[in-house]
Amino acid sequence: MTSGIQAFHLPVPDGFRFCVLRAPPAGVERKGGVVHIPAFGEEMNRSRRMVALQADLLAADGWLVMQIDPLGTGDSSGDFGDAGWDAWLADVKLAVDWMRGQEVGEIWLWGLRLGGLLAAEAVRRFDLRCGLLLWQPVTSGKQHLQQFLRLWKAARIVGKAVDETRSPQQRLDAGEPAEVAGYSISPALAGGMQHAALSAVAAVPAVHWLHIGAPGALEPTPAFARLHEAWTAREVPVSFAAVEGPPFWQTQEIEEVSELLARTRALMAAGIDAARRPA
Repeated sequence: MTSGIQAFHLPVPDGFRFCVLRAPPAGVERKGGVVHIPAFGEEMNRSRRMVALQADLLAADGWLVMQIDPLGTGDSSGDFGDAGWDAWLADVKLAVDWMRGQEVGEIWLWGLRLGGLLAAEAVRRFDLRCGLLLWQPVTSGKQHLQQFLRLWKAARIVGKAVDETRSPQQRLDAGEPAEVAGYSISPALAGGMQHAALSAVAAVPAVHWLHIGAPGALEPTPAFARLHEAWTAREVPVSFAAVEGPPFWQTQEIEEVSELLARTRALMAAGIDAARRPA
């Protein structure tokens, strides 16, 4: 495969999944493959700059980096309202299967926010045995969904809610889709998110967890501490790095967190085998 950036479609029965691939430059030794699983909704759009910068750096270091737009997102086929949690998990497996076909060696799933939860759940469900590179991962799908649904209340206050008689949760509970902030959420997606929680997958080879926060808020969260204990008990190597920076997945302006890029690059430079060695 030639170096550089390539865009292509992965065919699926209901259409295609749009992918962007970055290959290492000619002459750079191949380290493995990285599959990026994006954040949810507008967080995905606001993160594109940071994801592209990191993908470029990882490719320069020898990684074959693949970004996939799951069903109904980005430039993939389908509408957002067609998406379901199981369908998105299947897209993660689709991407990993494709990457394995490139015979790259070790493979990492790089998940941002809800993408981190999707990646961990896909590893567990399909026994993918990939490393996990987690950027500010969502640990509770239910909580993440509830935070998103609250946007409807804010829109209602200013008179912009699509349906001002029933809340999105009431519509979802009735088996109907709910529109929030321009996104149509299907019961299949909401139901899957409500039952999804980040757990310590026993078969994962290694975990790199990166946290972004304000000064004074860079300590590991209770959720990480709980998962770290469980992963350690299962002899899974876990690395944690905290960097100062804005929550670029939420800010109105496009933000860059250079320290996050550098720390991620350094952690990934070692690979899974080095992560397994005692410090």
